[in-house]
Amino acid sequence: MKHFLANLTWRCQNSCSYCWLTPSVRTRPEMMTAEERGLDDWANAIRRDSVDLVEIAGGEPLLVDWMLEMILACPDTRFALSTNGRALPALERVVRAHPRNLIAINLSCHPETPGGQRQFTAAARLMAMAGARFHTNIVDAPGIPEQAAWARALLDELNMPYEISPYERVEDLGTKRNIGLRCRGGIDHLTIAPNGDAWPCLTTIRSPYWRETCLGNWLDGPVTLENKPEPCYLACVDYYVLPLQHSAGDMWGIRAEPVE
Repeated sequence: MKHFLANLTWRCQNSCSYCWLTPSVRTRPEMMTAEERGLDDWANAIRRDSVDLVEIAGGEPLLVDWMLEMILACPDTRFALSTNGRALPALERVVRAHPRNLIAINLSCHPETPGGQRQFTAAARLMAMAGARFHTNIVDAPGIPEQAAWARALLDELNMPYEISPYERVEDLGTKRNIGLRCRGGIDHLTIAPNGDAWPCLTTIRSPYWRETCLGNWLDGPVTLENKPEPCYLACVDYYVLPLQHSAGDMWGIRAEPVE
């Protein structure tokens, strides 16, 4: 199954201390200032490659005014949306449209953000009233679960699921391991930047080796695997972190295995 992560924008209303973009993308001017590509480019590429599941993320994808149109333009592809819910009119437009191929919404909770409690509550109640099923991840960063006690109470009231997700410490992404891995990254999974540049996985785009592991621009045409590390000696988040810390385990379907 082709399971792609589409980061439509790096823009976001929040500046969370634990966001994965902070130590990586936001330190790279050439990536932050790259042009965001438009609706036709994304829809054409998704249909071209017959992608089975696209996770829409960023940044905050509801800041992209054509996001809903992309979902509607690709009826044979399933979509999942990760949003902070702060762009409330855009969120309302999505839940009122109720596209059949939008199969999941993750409403992220960021209690350290000014006004975060009020905005999260408004977004959660809006979706519940519209009959939209959603779930919430609360990152297990220092102090965050305790600050989000009100969110857990609200979600219990609304009968909506939530999960305390691990805070992925990735300070060692620049240290290569002795064990080489092979995986489905770049084959069944891509992580795509707003300008269309694609990486095999989240580990490669987050790591100091992001330039040499970029596979090319996926929006311009199918990418090759020439730049994919094979075997890969990076400190793979999907292999070393998620299976041990997250209930979903290998959530991206990377299926990394040691090279014998």
